[in-house]
Amino acid sequence: MSFDDRFARILREAADLAPGPPGPALVGGAERRGRRRRARRHAALTAGACALALVGLTVTGAADLGSRDPAGRPGDRITGTFMSGTLRSLLPPGQVTDVQGFGIGELTAPSRGPIASLVFDDGRGRGIVRLITDRVDPPGTGDTADTRCPDPFQTPTESCERTVRPDGSVLVVAKYPSRDPDDQRNWVVTYTGADGRRIRVDEYNGAYDTVTREEPPLTADQLAAVATSPAWDPVFEQFTRDATPRPTAPGTTVTPPSPDLLLGVLRTLLPAGAEPHPAGEQQTRGTAHLLVTADGRTSMLSVRVDPRWAQGLDHDPRGSYGSGSEDPVVRAEDGTLSFTREDHASKGGEGPALSWGAEALHPDGTRVTVGEWNGTTGYQAEPGEPALTKERLRAIAADPAWRR
Repeated sequence: MSFDDRFARILREAADLAPGPPGPALVGGAERRGRRRRARRHAALTAGACALALVGLTVTGAADLGSRDPAGRPGDRITGTFMSGTLRSLLPPGQVTDVQGFGIGELTAPSRGPIASLVFDDGRGRGIVRLITDRVDPPGTGDTADTRCPDPFQTPTESCERTVRPDGSVLVVAKYPSRDPDDQRNWVVTYTGADGRRIRVDEYNGAYDTVTREEPPLTADQLAAVATSPAWDPVFEQFTRDATPRPTAPGTTVTPPSPDLLLGVLRTLLPAGAEPHPAGEQQTRGTAHLLVTADGRTSMLSVRVDPRWAQGLDHDPRGSYGSGSEDPVVRAEDGTLSFTREDHASKGGEGPALSWGAEALHPDGTRVTVGEWNGTTGYQAEPGEPALTKERLRAIAADPAWRR
């Protein structure tokens, strides 16, 4: 594969791997493939801009492949040469190829942080190393993504360590397994500074979908050293935009409910004759899951509650709520909107159903999502008749008990 072909592939992957919304999703064939790709490569750069960059892109920020020294402090702006040179300077001795770097505004919109990517070989096999930057809410001040370990119920995980540093910054080191013999392992370090800077470094035990070694080339400590290095300070001196989380009206931020609270409500809403069973540790606020047996069948149920989800948005989501669902949207007398759905083994709706679900938007803006599948985790599903029908799932999601 030529260098240009590899570069184009990186951009296509970037466009394809924009991260989905957090929390438990209804399990289906497309969902499982999406999670598998994220677990394999788990390196979302930016979607739309990268796709557009494939057509007529002038690579003004492509790195000089001959230099190993950091590019030094930039003058007018952060350049791709600075990004790639700095990344190279922070790696241990080894062979570096396929270097790419893009500064502020060179590949993505100026509101998105600069990025770098390369292939590193320490003598025991090649592995891709990718770095992205961004600005988010400082830790502890909002819904800052990637400042906590993933819930192993939702995401296959080898291990994860979360460290709150003395200055208030948060470091998360997560290791994701391969999902089959041809899949790559993915180790991810995410550093979120007290000022809202975020640096994420991904590495893989292979390059371009080819497994070349048992583990990724950098140790977890080496990966963390790259992410937390002060060499990235100049990036955030120039990349100073305010974080742009999902809009919320002043004073309306609500802490997601605890799993125990959600489980208590969910048990009371099960239909007569349905028997709940424990389903392991519950780790993520705003979500819960349990096993339920009804009519001789046992399925896994998940519930996600987003309090005041509709408040503070710049438009009223009720006008288009459920527009992408194949099943009709039902409006209750109290104004609650709800719909059901069914996911099959393929995106085209072919093959057996693998999951069932219902979603409701309540008058106070609370959104409730209920999912059901036959499996023991949030990313495994098997064909078979579910314990509860979709209409029963709708009744659970639309019940006023979820409102706060």
